[in-house]
Amino acid sequence: MAQDLRETRLPGVGTKFTFTTDHGSRVAVIQHLDGSRDLYVFRHAGDEEPSAVLQLEDDESRQLGAVLGGAYERPKIVEELEMALGELAIEWVQVPPGSPAVGKSLAECAFRARTGITIIAILREPEPVTGAQPDDVIQEGDTLVTVGKLGQYPEFRRLLTEGP
Repeated sequence: MAQDLRETRLPGVGTKFTFTTDHGSRVAVIQHLDGSRDLYVFRHAGDEEPSAVLQLEDDESRQLGAVLGGAYERPKIVEELEMALGELAIEWVQVPPGSPAVGKSLAECAFRARTGITIIAILREPEPVTGAQPDDVIQEGDTLVTVGKLGQYPEFRRLLTEGP
């Protein structure tokens, strides 16, 4: 497990975060005052020059963070939970661009009544919506965390894409 995340203030620039991985690499991230970030990867902790440098805008950084944090892939524990649920499945469903559901509350969409699929959370930046409620509104770019039977998902996806 990575040890000693160090934070260094860079006046007029932002903040630098540095840590060494269990495999002996060093990673440094400079978070600029404008929200952009520079990611430096050093193959060995003692290297002076990075082996890779990546410049990211704020939204790109957040997306990379979500990918690295597992928001876009089912963790193994979820797969085991799905097996325990039997017929039920937990699915992460991206709201497609232009979905007629965007701007509507979960109650207005009535997905549970129409398909049997229950939305239990909404993944969005900067904060996910846990314990989704009927008055929560679907936004462009949301990922819906759902529970339902596998056979219910085709109709759910069609409603999410095309509307009722």
